[in-house]
Amino acid sequence: MQYSANQAAEATGKNVATITRAIKSGKLSATKDTSGAWQIDAAELSRVYPLRKQSLQNLTMQNDANPTQRDKFTEANTLREELAALRERDKLKDTLLENYVAQMADLKEDRDKWRQQATNLLANQEAELVVPAPVKRRRWWPF
Repeated sequence: MQYSANQAAEATGKNVATITRAIKSGKLSATKDTSGAWQIDAAELSRVYPLRKQSLQNLTMQNDANPTQRDKFTEANTLREELAALRERDKLKDTLLENYVAQMADLKEDRDKWRQQATNLLANQEAELVVPAPVKRRRWWPF
């Protein structure tokens, strides 16, 4: 919804001069229409100056009382797009989950192979540990 400078002043409870001063200083964004009047977007106006409760109620009543077919169509299209995006996201998550499960299975298999190799090496070391025969003591004098 677009407000003129007068309508914006009424909606916010500010003076028209305050609204136009905010536009000229760049604090409030607005465009001029073909007749030279300022057109201020409702969202932009509420960003800078809070709207009065009464003007908010009028705005919601106007929007609620007059839903158009185009609004319903755009809402349906938006919902379809969101649903498609969510389905795509769900497929991506399923693919990632499958990849993680496969990767985990590979890691478990590698772990088991390394464990088996370590136990084989330990068994070989124990078998190689042979107690050496006692060395016969030699005498210092050979007679």
